[in-house]
Amino acid sequence: NIRVESMYLIAYFDGTTGSLLKVTNKQSKTTESIKPMFLNYKSSTGNKQDKQPSGAYIFRPLTDTFAEDIGTPVLKNYLPGEFLTEVWQTYTDWANFVYRIYSNKPYIEVQWTVGPIPMDYGREVIVRYQTGLNSGRTFYTDSNGREMLKRVIGYQPTWKLNVTEPIAGNYYPVNSRISIKDTNKNAHLTVLTDRSQGGSSLSSGQIELMVHRRMYKDDFKGVGEPLNETQFGHGLIARGIHWLYYSDTDNYGIHRDIGLDLFYRPIIAIGVENEVSNLKKSLIKNNDPDVNIITLEKFDESSILVRVENIKSNSEGGNVISVDLQEVFGKFFSPNYKELGLAGDRHISQVVTNMREHLKDDSGHVIGLKPLQIRTFLFKHETKRETNEI
Repeated sequence: NIRVESMYLIAYFDGTTGSLLKVTNKQSKTTESIKPMFLNYKSSTGNKQDKQPSGAYIFRPLTDTFAEDIGTPVLKNYLPGEFLTEVWQTYTDWANFVYRIYSNKPYIEVQWTVGPIPMDYGREVIVRYQTGLNSGRTFYTDSNGREMLKRVIGYQPTWKLNVTEPIAGNYYPVNSRISIKDTNKNAHLTVLTDRSQGGSSLSSGQIELMVHRRMYKDDFKGVGEPLNETQFGHGLIARGIHWLYYSDTDNYGIHRDIGLDLFYRPIIAIGVENEVSNLKKSLIKNNDPDVNIITLEKFDESSILVRVENIKSNSEGGNVISVDLQEVFGKFFSPNYKELGLAGDRHISQVVTNMREHLKDDSGHVIGLKPLQIRTFLFKHETKRETNEI
């Protein structure tokens, strides 16, 4: 077997199949089995009970079927390094993983590549993470990258749910992350995504995410054609990444920081040296990892719109954070500023009913950010120089 160690974790891989087997969190000194795998659902083309086929707008696998294996995993390559180690794994000629362990990161990067999907029948391809965690019927998905919402298989808290599609009926949108936890082990597994995907935890200890689809029958929802996209005469190839973060409950909230790392990944640019020599260092000084600057943009010829947020929730150890607007925004800051509502179209007093409560943690240009709070400000300048630098 292959053992890869970083500053935060130890990952173990099967030396024959290339499969990730287990992960040790060095801080909590706990080890858990975590095995990623490719599977696919066969797409429904309709039946006597329900003629609705799976398609562009409808996910409907064949009723009462399980996801099926795709090929046989094989170790393709092992590339150890001081700062980065890669393990390449192939399932078929159209599905493979590349695992990356960075020496200074607390997660495992799983790059998945799928396609072109064969044309034998409609397939809905998933990546499933099978673990030894006892998560029961409960899992959590994010709400547009912010609050984590509790999901329970076959259950809705506000109405009696009649599940007629046991698989699709328990899928939820995953904008940036999905997680499961084992209370007895005090352990969490969070999978962060680089794009919005459908996901679920249909069995205890599992997380699955839809990564690619191809089918040959229209779902009669308006497109007027099957979901069979091609390029250069072949089916499309999809590629993306998942970041696996295994932790104890005390450090679960770090998924917020990891999510921002994923969202703000640097964009690699290639150009002639003298054409990019005017690049400047950031003029923003934000030293608090729990404070995220969402917006810094030119509002009009003499105004700059900014939004700042506290990324932690109460349940993740979030507290009120003091932010010095002048210190953070430097030359962009103006003493002549005002706070707006979240949309930036009206004064905060037209949105908040209790201004005293809203401003109780503020002192001059030092503001208070409550857990998961976003605040919006407009910096008004006398000249155009500052706004032109945005």
